[in-house]
Amino acid sequence: MEQDVTIQFRPDFAVIVCDHVFSGASPVLLVVRDEETSWQFLCGSDVDADDCHSVGVGHLIAHDASLSQMAALPAGFCAERESASMSWSITSLDA
Repeated sequence: MEQDVTIQFRPDFAVIVCDHVFSGASPVLLVVRDEETSWQFLCGSDVDADDCHSVGVGHLIAHDASLSQMAALPAGFCAERESASMSWSITSLDA
């Protein structure tokens, strides 16, 4: 009998967010999981590293449940969407 194994984030798993997402001014439109497996949940506009924050991903998922599916994003890939109501498009960071 096969088990359904679903990849999930721990709610306290730390991710990087831009100031726009942190303040609630913009939704997450870009998720990046680099080769070192650090995670960035960004608004998609230009971001200065000094304006980023570390938060528990559970706070983001509480506001946008679609972000929970990003737990399956492989290292070295990103997911983008045009708006919070659109589907995610997954691409390699090497592309």
